[in-house]
Amino acid sequence: MDNAGEALSSRRKRQRLIFMDNTDDDMIHTGTLLELDLLDCPICCHPLTSPIFQCVNGHLVCSSCHPKLRNKCPSCSLTIGNNRSRIAERLLEAVLVPCRNAKHGCPERYPHGKELADHEKICDLYVCYCPAKNCNHSAFQLDLYCHYTACHKASCSRYKTGQYADAWLNIEEKVLVLQECDNEELLVLQCFKGAHGLYVAVNLMTYSVPDVWELGYDLIYRWGNEEFTYETDEMTKIQRVSFEAPVVNYMVIPYYALDKRSVVKLEIRIRGLRKDVEEENDEDEDEDEEED
Repeated sequence: MDNAGEALSSRRKRQRLIFMDNTDDDMIHTGTLLELDLLDCPICCHPLTSPIFQCVNGHLVCSSCHPKLRNKCPSCSLTIGNNRSRIAERLLEAVLVPCRNAKHGCPERYPHGKELADHEKICDLYVCYCPAKNCNHSAFQLDLYCHYTACHKASCSRYKTGQYADAWLNIEEKVLVLQECDNEELLVLQCFKGAHGLYVAVNLMTYSVPDVWELGYDLIYRWGNEEFTYETDEMTKIQRVSFEAPVVNYMVIPYYALDKRSVVKLEIRIRGLRKDVEEENDEDEDEDEEED
């Protein structure tokens, strides 16, 4: 199977009602897009954005991946060149995808891509489930933060963005909730026993200013003279605690470095990067690629 096919088959197929706006007669036609993944680049799996390129067989690739392919389609090995897929670009402009919280009353609809993702991060109707053990409470994300602070504050570990803090994670309990000292943020530090060691990940549950900041994190685990580190500028947002092993954004601690201990001490730092700074960095990288 080719790389593009593997990327598609490895993800769950997403279904969502879409809206296609016909401006000629002021009528809105609705339909169901059976595979929302069709609006994603099959190479990087990120939402397609114009310009969209295609090979002679019609395989699509986004503008970010296009210069990296050396004019060779990864799906069929034919020349991809600079042929644009105008129909795909028009489809992106015509399709409006509802917020995933529409079932909770959110009326917003956006083109599939960054604008939609940014809205869903700050949507007031995003429902989360309490990460505390044996608590079944669910609420919109900022209401959940208030609930957790009122009912479970004593069971969490506190941190301050930008500073390292010690986190003691019980391997058997698998979950440690982290609460920011100043902002309305709840994070979940989790561990999973994998084939090659203990997988450790930090997931985002509630977030106070997602329209301004992107969160990343650094992890350090020390064993004797050895030091295991992990850094990422991305954090997965979750609605509830899951005990399925992560597939992205995680650290691996080899079993030999655990020394049969049931609690591991980690040093963790949560980093906040302003979105406007991140966008400027992306623009600089694009300019450098064009110059090359």
